[in-house]
Amino acid sequence: MGAITTILVGCDLSEGSDGAVERALQIAEQHRAHMVLVHAQADDAPMEHVDVEMLKQIGEVSAAVRVEEARQLADKLTLIQSRGLTADVISRIGPPGEVLTAAANERKAELIVVGTHGRTGISRFLIGSQATEVIRHATCDVLVCRGPVRGPFAKPLVATDFSPAAVMALEHTAALCPPGVPIELVHAWQLPAGSWGATLLGQARFPWSTVRDAVLSSAKAQADKTVKAAASLGNPVHVELVQGPATQVITAAAERGGHDLIVVGAHGHRGVRRLLLGSVAENTIRHAPCTVLVVHGHA
Repeated sequence: MGAITTILVGCDLSEGSDGAVERALQIAEQHRAHMVLVHAQADDAPMEHVDVEMLKQIGEVSAAVRVEEARQLADKLTLIQSRGLTADVISRIGPPGEVLTAAANERKAELIVVGTHGRTGISRFLIGSQATEVIRHATCDVLVCRGPVRGPFAKPLVATDFSPAAVMALEHTAALCPPGVPIELVHAWQLPAGSWGATLLGQARFPWSTVRDAVLSSAKAQADKTVKAAASLGNPVHVELVQGPATQVITAAAERGGHDLIVVGAHGHRGVRRLLLGSVAENTIRHAPCTVLVVHGHA
């Protein structure tokens, strides 16, 4: 990733987005980056079968909301500028996911930061709406914030399958963390499909342990190669090999190690669309005990 020059942060003026703004501020200070607050306005299209008096009242409420939103956005802009950073606001009508990703493309942002809950509540936000839309359609990295901000990231955990996307995820993690912060990598490995049949045949007829040893040996070789290649990052790197399904291994490792950041690549050996729709990135965000960075590779 290198230096980050532009950070977009979703700002719906909820408690969750306030945390996202604070995290974006911390990263912007580290990189001296420009911040863009992106606010998606609700579509106040006229409703059918409503009398004139009710439409008038709705219009008055809507206008008052717009004034209050503008005031709060101006306050946040002042806060950012008071900390020596440059910033501006984009406020448009439309679905938050679409507004955010369109703005990120226009500004050529390297990072989008969103909160884990907005006005629709955490489960709907993560599973069915803004975060999912942003992750699926963004062309830059997406940081989904969870929990309070207590300074820079100190215990990052990177999920790796040793693919080019995983290497990129490691590099981008180093860019978000202070120099010298140790980075833990976790690789979820499983026996090849069909290995269960070896147990049915029995050890004498098919020594399944040979398959297991071969899989582990290959993973260890790739882990050693990864550690060696990461020597120039400025952050010590350690790789843990754990047997099990990827999402389960990642979230369990994060909880066990008390990590404050999980990093997953947006595409691995199976390609971005299948990986995102098929579980790992989205499921990790749903079950993660901390903030998650989704790193998008090149198209």
